[in-house]
Amino acid sequence: MNSEYLLHYIWKHSIFSTFNFKTTDGQEVSIIQPGFAHQDAGPDFKQAIIKINQILWAGDVEIHIKTSDWYKHNHHLDEKYNSVILHVVYDDDLPNVKEATDKFPVLELKNYISSTILDNYEKIHQSTHPLPCAPYIQQKETENSSYLQLQFAALYSKMLAERLEYKQSQINKIYTECAGDWDETIFRMLAINFGFHTNQSAFEMMSKSLPYKVLRSHSNNHLQVYALLFGQSGMLEEQIEDSYYELLQNEYQYLKKKYKLTPIHVKNWNLLRMRPQNFPCIRIAQLSEIVHHYPQLFSRIENQTELAQFEHIFLTQPDPYWSTHFQFGKPSKKHGTLIGKPTFELLMINTIIPVLYTFGIFSGRIELQDRAIDLYSTLEPENNHLITRYRECRFPVKSAFDTQSIIHVAKNYCSLKKCLDCPLGQKIISGG
Repeated sequence: MNSEYLLHYIWKHSIFSTFNFKTTDGQEVSIIQPGFAHQDAGPDFKQAIIKINQILWAGDVEIHIKTSDWYKHNHHLDEKYNSVILHVVYDDDLPNVKEATDKFPVLELKNYISSTILDNYEKIHQSTHPLPCAPYIQQKETENSSYLQLQFAALYSKMLAERLEYKQSQINKIYTECAGDWDETIFRMLAINFGFHTNQSAFEMMSKSLPYKVLRSHSNNHLQVYALLFGQSGMLEEQIEDSYYELLQNEYQYLKKKYKLTPIHVKNWNLLRMRPQNFPCIRIAQLSEIVHHYPQLFSRIENQTELAQFEHIFLTQPDPYWSTHFQFGKPSKKHGTLIGKPTFELLMINTIIPVLYTFGIFSGRIELQDRAIDLYSTLEPENNHLITRYRECRFPVKSAFDTQSIIHVAKNYCSLKKCLDCPLGQKIISGG
C-alpha cells in the first residue's frame, strides 16, 4: 500500500471488510461520521464523530500510509493539527510510540481492508493502457452487457452534469462582465466559439472591444453591423483597392469616431494550417449576419424547442461578396458561405445549449434545463481522435450527450488517473 488517495477513498466511503475496529493500544472504535474531505492545509477530514471506548469525540482525522509520516510532515509542530482526534494509518510502523498518551489514538487499517480492493487498485493504477478500464469493459460486455450499459448511463449522466456545471460557471462570469445582459452574453459566447481553437482568443478580444448596446442599436443596418465587427477585428485598417472593403472602411471610420472605438490588432488573427472556409473573414461575416437578423438572440433561443428551429437561426447567408472571397481584396472561385452542419452542431454544443441550461438554473426553470440536456441527445456525436480512442475501448457513442460526457471524463478523470473519483473506476476497484 503506497496510496493515501486510496486510503482517503476507503475512509470516506467506509469500505471495510469488518467494522470491529480497535486502536493500536486496544481501544474499541466506532465511526459515527468519517468527516468531510478537507482540501486546504490541515487535517484530511474535518468534523468527524468517532466513538472510542464508549466516549463520543468530535474533531478531525488525519490519514497517512505510516504512523511515522505524522512526524515526517511535522504535524506534531503545527497547531492546525491540534483538533485531530484520530490518526488513521495503513501501517503502524511506530508501535512503541503511544500517541494516545499525549493526544489521540492510532487506528491501523491494514487488517480491515479487503485484499480485492488493494489488488484491483494496484492493477488499474499500474496499467500502462491509455484507458486502464478497457479490460474490465470488455469482460463485462461479454458477461453482462445490460449491467455495463447501466454503468455507462450513470457515468455519462454524472459527467455531463459536471461539464454543464463547469460551463455554467464560465457563462456566469461572462454574464457578470456583461452587466446582466443575456443578449450580450450569448453574443460573447458565440464569438468565442466562432473562433474554435485557432482564433478563439482573437474573437473574444474583438467581442469585448465592442459594447453590445452599440452593435444592437445598429443591428437593423446591414452595412453597419458588418462595418462594426470587421472594424473592431482590426481588418479595416489597411488601404486595399476593393470597393466593398472601402465601403465598410468608410462606414467604420464614422462609427469608430462616433463611439470612440479602439479595434484589436489584425496580427491577433491566425490563418496558418486552416481551411479557407474557416478563415476569420468568413466567420466574422457569418456572425455579422446572425447579429443583423437576431440582435435579441437570447429571447429567440429561449423559446425554441426543436433542433430544426435552432438550425434555421444559423442558416443566414452572408453578403454575396464572401461567396467569391475568403479575404478582402483577394477574389476566389465561387464557394458556399452558409454555416455547415458540423459547425452548427459545435455551436449548439458549446454555446446555445450551455447558455440555455445556465439560464434555466438562473431563472429556476427546470424545463429549460431538461430541454438543454435533451438537445444533446438529438445532436450527432462529435468525431475526433479522443472520441475514436474511447469508442475503440467500447464506450458507447450515439450522440453529443455521450461525446460531451466522454470529453469531460477524459480531461478531468482519466488523464489525471482519478479512477477512484470516477463511477466506473469505483466499480472496477470495488470488484463490482
